[in-house]
Amino acid sequence: MTNTAMQPNSLPVRLTLDHIEPFIHLQSDCVSGKFRDIQLCSAFQPIFSLAHRRPVGYEALLRPRAADGTSLSPLAVFDMAQGEVENVFLDRLCRIVHTQNFLAQSDDTNWLFLNINPLVTIIGKHHGAFFADVLERYHISPHRVVIEILEGKILDEGLLAESVMFFKELGCLVAIDDFGAGHSNFERIWRIQPHIVKLDRSIITQAAANRAVRRVIPNLVNLIHEAGSLALMEGVENEEEALIAMDSDVDFVQGYYFAKPSAMFPPGEHGQNAIDELSRKFSQANKHETGAYRTGLHPYLDAFDVFLKQFKLGLETGAACQCFLDLPRTERCYLLDKEGRQLGGNFISYSAPSLSDPRFKPLADSRDATWARRHYFRRAIGKPGEIQVSRPYLSIAGGNMCVTLSVAVFNGKELLVLCGDLMWND
Repeated sequence: MTNTAMQPNSLPVRLTLDHIEPFIHLQSDCVSGKFRDIQLCSAFQPIFSLAHRRPVGYEALLRPRAADGTSLSPLAVFDMAQGEVENVFLDRLCRIVHTQNFLAQSDDTNWLFLNINPLVTIIGKHHGAFFADVLERYHISPHRVVIEILEGKILDEGLLAESVMFFKELGCLVAIDDFGAGHSNFERIWRIQPHIVKLDRSIITQAAANRAVRRVIPNLVNLIHEAGSLALMEGVENEEEALIAMDSDVDFVQGYYFAKPSAMFPPGEHGQNAIDELSRKFSQANKHETGAYRTGLHPYLDAFDVFLKQFKLGLETGAACQCFLDLPRTERCYLLDKEGRQLGGNFISYSAPSLSDPRFKPLADSRDATWARRHYFRRAIGKPGEIQVSRPYLSIAGGNMCVTLSVAVFNGKELLVLCGDLMWND
């Protein structure tokens, strides 16, 4: 190994491992690469499994230094690469540096996450075999490597699928990086079926600022799971964001809150202690939120129970539900048959603000509408006589967030479902 400075004009088109290794040199405690007069070093950030409470992988990050020892931005270094050959060279040089530094750590189980320049993902095949040779020469099993691909930077679906398939056939895992930023979409997840989807930091920051976004994230993670991928939340920097990540049911987390990048793997105890403390606070917060939710619902549950009892005594529906309609958050009551079809119109509270919004007038008349798909109907049918409470959801009737109370009751002739909607703003 040598300190040879890179001469761009002397590089061959086919950049094999043998062409790149001369630009690697061993320092006292790590391997570094040489690009122009810049030293390329590695840092590793742990990726934690929330369930296992420990690191399960490490993302290799580039830490460049100028000749005078000052730190440089990785993006600035990649911007220096001129032309296709030099871009491929720099990307491959970084992967060798990261792989050797990873293998020098006392870890024989966890994953190595490697980023690949999107340009190289597409054009790398024109510059000779490389990564399979790296795995073989340095004796690292492909199943220990997770290749991170910035799918938003690759517009050609065929080329993206081809790149993903190459690494899968090699035996590596594939992760889609920064999902949720730029042009990311679920169609690509369904097409290429990555093993891991890394959610862009912008998602967690928006969720911390907006409860509506926070409500959506568990559904987003659920879609990723149903598509056959694991979910990783990156960029978790504080306790609030960590609690949101835990609430979203992601599989893995990464960020400064758990551990900062370092040249040597940080001890796992720090992240484990952080997760244990986080789990304790999450449990407390969940109990508090559940308690507040039930406290807020208490008067409505009591009034809805009166509605149920008066209906069972034979009182006409409108009169039976009046005590429920008189409460400030109540919007409407309605009656469904056993198939989920609405019998008659809504019994409404005219004090509800959402009902006066003319923009939703086409949805106001719900006579004969079918609500069989709604969870509140299905749960009520499944447990007759028990009042069910839905989670907050967007009401099609008023365009606002609402909670529905429902109960299935036998009126002597048939099974019916009584329903009542409440406004449920944050």
